[in-house]
Amino acid sequence: MQGWFTEKKAHYLDLRQKLQPSSGNFSWLRISAFLLFVVVLILAISIRNMTLLMVNFIWFPIVFGTLVKYHNRIRRKMLLYQILGEMNARELKRLQLKLSDLPDGAEFLETRHAYSHDLDLFGRHSLYQLINRTVTPDGRQALVKALLSRVSKEVIEERQAAVAELSNDPDWLQHFLGAGLMYKSDGQNPGALLEWLAKDGHPKIPRWYLPALLVVPAISLVVTVAFFMGKLAFMWLFLVLLINGGILYSTRHTAEDTYQSTHGSIKILSSYKSMISKLEGRQFQSPLLTQIAQPFSQQRFTASKVIGQLQGILNRIEIRRNAFYWLFNIILLLDLVWLIQAARWKSKYRSFVALWFQAIGNYEFLASLALTSYANPHWTTPKITDKPFVFQAHLLGHPLILYKERVANDFSLSERGSITILTGSNMSGKSTFLRTIGTNAVLAFMGGNCCATEMTIGEFEIFTSMRTTDSLEEHASSFYAELRRLNQLIVSLESGVPTMVLLDEVLKGTNSHDRHLGASALIRQLSESSSFGLVSTHDLSLGSLSEELGGIQNYSFNSKLLNGELVFDYLLTPGVCNSFNASQLMAQMGIALEKADPPHKGLDGK
Repeated sequence: MQGWFTEKKAHYLDLRQKLQPSSGNFSWLRISAFLLFVVVLILAISIRNMTLLMVNFIWFPIVFGTLVKYHNRIRRKMLLYQILGEMNARELKRLQLKLSDLPDGAEFLETRHAYSHDLDLFGRHSLYQLINRTVTPDGRQALVKALLSRVSKEVIEERQAAVAELSNDPDWLQHFLGAGLMYKSDGQNPGALLEWLAKDGHPKIPRWYLPALLVVPAISLVVTVAFFMGKLAFMWLFLVLLINGGILYSTRHTAEDTYQSTHGSIKILSSYKSMISKLEGRQFQSPLLTQIAQPFSQQRFTASKVIGQLQGILNRIEIRRNAFYWLFNIILLLDLVWLIQAARWKSKYRSFVALWFQAIGNYEFLASLALTSYANPHWTTPKITDKPFVFQAHLLGHPLILYKERVANDFSLSERGSITILTGSNMSGKSTFLRTIGTNAVLAFMGGNCCATEMTIGEFEIFTSMRTTDSLEEHASSFYAELRRLNQLIVSLESGVPTMVLLDEVLKGTNSHDRHLGASALIRQLSESSSFGLVSTHDLSLGSLSEELGGIQNYSFNSKLLNGELVFDYLLTPGVCNSFNASQLMAQMGIALEKADPPHKGLDGK
C-alpha cells in the first residue's frame, strides 16, 4: 500500500502546484479592480459627479465579486489538493507507525475503564492514532464510543459490511474527509450552535416590525438618494435615521445574542455541508450506510441546501462587526432582516441539525475503519459467533508493531472458565501478547478488521489489569492499587456477563509466598466464574493448577542465551516456561552476582 499512498500524495501536490499561477493572476486582478474603484471614487467626489459615483458603486461590486468568486474557487481546489496530499502523507506515516504527530486522544483516557488504559487505546503510540481519520467532534465521539464499548453481534456485522463496501473506494473516502478538513479550525465545537438552535425559534420581535420592514427600508433608501442628489433637506434624512435607529436599538439584545451564539459557526457548517454534499446522491449497498444516510434525504428539501441557507444567514450576521455594515444597517434595517430569516429557518429545520451532525460522525467513524482496512490488506474480517466464550485466531499479531518486526502466534480459548497461565522470562513478550489479544478483540467489536489471517470471536466483555501503579495522592501502594483493580473485576463478574480477563504479572507487588496463595485462589475463582482469559506470571508453580482444575492450560514465552546475548523469538509455546534470564539481565546491567557477600554470620562465627 505504500506505493499507492505515495503516488496519491505526489499526484495531489502536483495538481496544487499547477493552479498556483492562476491564483496569482486573480490576486493581481483583484488589487487592480480595487485601486481603480478608489481612483474613480476620489475623482467622482472631487468633481461632484453623482452619475460617475453611482456607476462606480455599481460596477465595482459586480466585477470585484466575480473575481473573488473565481479566485476562491481556485483557492478551494488548491486547499483540497493540499489536504489530500497531507492525508496521504499521514497514511504513509501510519504504515511506518510514526504516530507521534497525530492526535492521540489522551483526553478520552479513563484509568478506571475496564481496559482502555492497559490496551493503549489512547495516548502516545495508541490504537486511536492508528485508526482515527475523523474530522468533526461528532466523528471523534463516534470513534471513541466504539473503542470503549461493545455492541451486539448484529450491529458488528452491519458495521463489517459497511466497512467492506467503503474500503473498496479509498479515493471517495479521502475526498469525503477532505471536504470537511477544508473548513476545519482549532477548537471547532458545534455545541454553541446546537444550543442556539435549541432555543425558541422565534425571537421577541413585535409583529408590526415585519410589515414595517417592507416599507421603512424602501423609504429610507429613497430619502438617502434624494438627499445626496440635493432634492431633500438634511432634516428628512436625520428623521429617517432616527426612526431606524430606534427600531435597531429595540432589537439590539436579540441581535447581539444571536451573533455571540453563532460566531465562529460558519466553518463548522461549511465542514458538515461539504461532507453531506458528498453523501447526497451516492448510492450505498450495505443496510447500515443506507440507514445512516436517510436523514439527509427529505421529500421537501436536501440537507446540504438547507445548511447552506443557514450558513448564508449566519454569514451575514457575522459581518455586524464590520464598520461599514452599520452604514447600510441604519438604512436597510439589516439586523431585523437577518433575525427574521434566522427565526424562520429555525422554526422549519432546527430539529434536523443534530441528526445530520450525528450521521456525519457515524460516517467518519466507518470511514476511519475502512481506510484502516484498506491500508492493511493482510488483516482479516473476524467471524462473530453466538457462543460467548470463544477467541480463536491464526497468526495473530499486534497492530501497533511494524509488519516486518511483528511476530504472529496462533491462540485459542473456547470454554467458560478456561484460563491460560502464561509464564515466561523477562522481556519475552508476555505483556505484549496479552495486549495483542485485547487490542484485536476491541477491533473486532468495533466492526473493524483484525491483525490476523483468521479470527473467530464471541460476544463478551473485556477486563484487564496490567498497569496498576501507586498513588501518592490517594496514599495507595501499587499492590493495593492492584487489589482494588482485581476487586473491580470480581464485582463486575457478579453480574454473570461473559468476560475475557487479561491479567499481567498478577499480584506482583507482594512476597512470593503470598503471591502464590493469592494468585492460586484468584485463578480458581476465575475458573468458576463467567469468565475466561489469560493470567501471566513469573510463578512457575502456578502451572501445576492445570493438573487440578479442568480448563486450565499452560503456555509460555522463552528466551535463549547465544554467545552471551539473550535472544527472544516471541513464539508462544505450550507448557510452562523452561528458560530464565533474570540473572543474565542483571549481569548485563552491571550487577556482579558472582561477587555477592556470603551469608551473614553471628558473633560466635556460626
